[in-house]
Amino acid sequence: MNEQLKILEMIEKGQITAAEGMELLEALGNTKEPSETKETNEISVTNPVIKKSQYKFLKIKVSSDNKTVNVNVNVPLGLITTLGEVAGKVMTHIPPDARTKMESKGVYISDIDFQEIISQLLNGTLDDPSIVDVEAWDEDSQSMIRVKIYVE
Repeated sequence: MNEQLKILEMIEKGQITAAEGMELLEALGNTKEPSETKETNEISVTNPVIKKSQYKFLKIKVSSDNKTVNVNVNVPLGLITTLGEVAGKVMTHIPPDARTKMESKGVYISDIDFQEIISQLLNGTLDDPSIVDVEAWDEDSQSMIRVKIYVE
């Protein structure tokens, strides 16, 4: 299999982003060398650079304007695979009325692909370290509640 197809497969599997794949394909175009004995379509690449981030923690912060809510959770990424297994199970336990209330505010938990996020976190290929950034008005506390989930 030639290098171009390998790069396309890496993009398809989520191992690299489309932008990173484009850079690699462009680099391949610049390193193309004709063969001495016969014409070939193979291209040789040495040490392609793939940008990966080394995140250490998944951070969850919940706060409110009136300071009635203040939660900080730091989860080492080493535990993230376990969380991925639990995330699917926890979603089934969210009460229907809470899910409806969240959806009325534009938060659709069932649309979040936790496995894909976890895969990108562990591979270091997440494009943006901010995963969730939500603000919602809470009638009970009469304040704005902020939820931020990100990696560092």
